[in-house]
Amino acid sequence: MPLPLKKVLEIINKHKELEKDLSSTDLDSKSFAKKSKEYSNLSEIIEYALEYSNFETDKKELEKIILDNNNEEEIKELAKSELETLSNKHQKNETKLKIFLLPKDEADTKNAILEIRAGTGGLEASLFASDLFKMYEKVCHKKKLDFRNY
Repeated sequence: MPLPLKKVLEIINKHKELEKDLSSTDLDSKSFAKKSKEYSNLSEIIEYALEYSNFETDKKELEKIILDNNNEEEIKELAKSELETLSNKHQKNETKLKIFLLPKDEADTKNAILEIRAGTGGLEASLFASDLFKMYEKVCHKKKLDFRNY
């Protein structure tokens, strides 16, 4: 099921509105922090939203080029490949926007503490705990999560 264009346009308008609000000087620090966080959150997805909203216009232009008999075959082939690339990109953008629009879990922004201990089993348990620790450490670094070893 395609994503409603209205929702995507709401994201774009909200981003513009927040940008305008943040550039004004009459914000108190609490609302500034809230709007900054929301703006940052929208900034991650705004590029995909803009591309998604421009898809139909770009698609129509490419189809005109393909259907125009005055154009050379090379240009038509380039337009066909560009249309295919555009369609693939549109699908990826739609997937990313759908994920973004899913309701957020409150626990997503909270911290987590993970304790790894060697249980009974002697040396093997210690080696397993060490391997497990290294694995979590690498995942945290790859995902750019704050990782502290206490």
